[in-house]
Amino acid sequence: MRLHRHRLATAVVAALMASAATWLAGPQLAQALFSATATGGPQTLASSTLAPATGLSASQLECHKSKSPEVALKWSASGSEYVSSYAVERAAAKSGPFTTLATVQATQRSYTDGASLGYSTTYYYRVSAVLDSWTAPSATASVTTSSKSCQ
Repeated sequence: MRLHRHRLATAVVAALMASAATWLAGPQLAQALFSATATGGPQTLASSTLAPATGLSASQLECHKSKSPEVALKWSASGSEYVSSYAVERAAAKSGPFTTLATVQATQRSYTDGASLGYSTTYYYRVSAVLDSWTAPSATASVTTSSKSCQ
């Protein structure tokens, strides 16, 4: 009887692991942990969510004719205690593709992008909460840089 229960528990865990692939595809689920007791007892599934940063804003810093535009980004912390860092990302189109500009500490809430930005150009930004290989991207914020004449 004990062997039969073990096979049943193993089959249930295998089914849960197969279903976990679908769960892990969503940005909200950050982590699924499978564990078993040392004696081969019941196996359990625990999960936690990784929430995105909120309130992302993007604005051009003061325009200077002698240097490239800079964009200031600010955001509010993720509601998740599991965030290990934030990935700051930029794209030329709202739908991406997004390129990671920097990875900053989980305690950081701002970033300045001054990496060869063009004049009179619209940039799209998002900040992804990160835990290991999982991410939860924020809503997108955009900014159009001023013309070279700063008008």
